[in-house]
Amino acid sequence: MTSITQITRSRSFALAPDLLLTSDGACSGMVVQVVDGEIAFVGPRKTFEARVPRTPITDLPDRAIIPGFIDAHTHLGQAFGKAITGGEPAQIWRRIWTPMESSYDPETVYVSAKWMFLEALRGGFTGIVNFALLDEAKAAALHQAAVDVGIRLVSSTGAALSVEGADRPGAREISSAVDTMHKRAETHISLCRAHPLITPSLCVPAVQAAPGELMRELSDYSAKNNVLFQIHTNEHHVEVHWSVCSYGKRPLEYFADHGAVGPHTLHHHCTLVTDREIEILRDTGSGVSYNPLASAWKGDRVAPALAFAARGVRFGIGTDSTRSDALRLLESAESAQRFAQGMQLADFSCGAAWTWIDAATRGSADVSGLGGVTGEIKTGLRADFLILDRRQPEVNPSWDFEWEVVRLYNRDQIEAVIIDGRTVMEHSQPVGWDATEFLETNRKRAQDAVCAAPIIRCHGPSAHAMNR
Repeated sequence: MTSITQITRSRSFALAPDLLLTSDGACSGMVVQVVDGEIAFVGPRKTFEARVPRTPITDLPDRAIIPGFIDAHTHLGQAFGKAITGGEPAQIWRRIWTPMESSYDPETVYVSAKWMFLEALRGGFTGIVNFALLDEAKAAALHQAAVDVGIRLVSSTGAALSVEGADRPGAREISSAVDTMHKRAETHISLCRAHPLITPSLCVPAVQAAPGELMRELSDYSAKNNVLFQIHTNEHHVEVHWSVCSYGKRPLEYFADHGAVGPHTLHHHCTLVTDREIEILRDTGSGVSYNPLASAWKGDRVAPALAFAARGVRFGIGTDSTRSDALRLLESAESAQRFAQGMQLADFSCGAAWTWIDAATRGSADVSGLGGVTGEIKTGLRADFLILDRRQPEVNPSWDFEWEVVRLYNRDQIEAVIIDGRTVMEHSQPVGWDATEFLETNRKRAQDAVCAAPIIRCHGPSAHAMNR
C-alpha cells in the first residue's frame, strides 16, 4: 500500500477504507475526502464517484478509519516522573508534580511537552487539553513543541491565590491578582491564536487555590472571550472536606455560587459529586473530564460517568498524565464503570462500547471547546483521524467493531495518525523528526529534572517492598 504520508501531502485526497467509523456507526463502502485539511465529503463511494467522477480514490484494504481521540485532561509537565507515583497515597500533586513542574525552565517545558506529545501520538491522540499555570516564556516553549510535532492543543494559563492559610487574601490582594490575571490572559490568548492548531484556555487549580471573587473574574473573562475555563472539581476527599468546613458548601456548589460553571467551563474529575451536583452540571451545561486511570492509580472514587451519560451531562475522557494510550483508556473507562457499579447492579452493558468511543472523541472535543473543529469524521470539520490495521488476530473475525475498538485493538495497530489533513505519525514513528534521537538526547535531562526537584516520595521503590 502507498505510504499514507505521501498521500496526505496532496492538497486534496480521498480514502476508501474497509470501515469508516461515523456517528452512525461503522460503515463499509464509504469514502472520506480531505481538501486543505478539511473533511469535504463523507459518504457512499457510489455517491462520491457520481459527483466527482475523475477524482482518484486510494483504497485502504483491511483498514479502518476512526476519529482521532482527544485527551480532555492532562499536565504536559509530567512526562518524566510517571512511575514515581506508583503506590503513592493521594494528593501527589502536592508532593511530586508541583515541586517538579515548578523547577522547570522553558527548555525543560519544551522537552517534557514534546515527550508527552510523542506518547500521545503513539497512543492515537490527535488533540490534548493541557492544564498548567504557565508564564509567557514557558507557554511559548510548550507551543513550539506542539507546532514542531503537529498536534492539536488546548493550552492554558491562569491564576492562583491560596486561601488555605489562616490569613485569607484581602480585597487589595484579590484585586491585584485579578489585574495580573487579565494581563496574563490577554498575552496568552494572543500567543495561542498565532498558531492554527492551538486554542487558548484559562484555569484555576482547585477550590483551595483561589477566592470566589477571582474564580468569578476568570470564568466571566473566559465566557466573554470565548475561551475554555478549567478547574479541578470534587476530585479528592481532602478538597471536599476543606470546602465544607471553610464555606459550608461542597466545591462544585461553591463554584456555582461564584459563576464558575456554564458551557464554557470544564470540570476535571468530578469523582465525588452528589446527585444535586450532577444536576448543577447538567442544568448549567458545564463540561466534565472523566479520568478513569487517575481514579485507579491515585485511589480516588470513580466518577459516575454512566450517570453523566444518562442525565445529559456533557463529558469527555482524559488521561490526567497517567498513560497516553487512547485505546487502553477506552478499556479503562468501560472497566471502571463496570467495577464501580455495573457488577453490583447486574448491568452487563455499562453504557456499551459506543458510549466510551463517543465520549473520547466527539465528547472530548465538545467539552474542550473544539466541538466545531474536530471529534467526528464529518463534513466541514478538520481532518483529524486514525487509520487502524484490521488484519491482526486480536480483531479477527470481526463481529462488533465498536466493542473491538474498546477492548481488543492496541496502539501497535494504529497505522497512521492524521491531524488537520497531514500525517504526523506513521507506523509508530513521527513524520519529520527523529524520535529515537530526541529521546536519547534528552534522557539525561529528564532524569536530572526529577532528581533536582524537591519531590517527596512516601511509598518508595518497588524493590523496597520486595525485600521486606
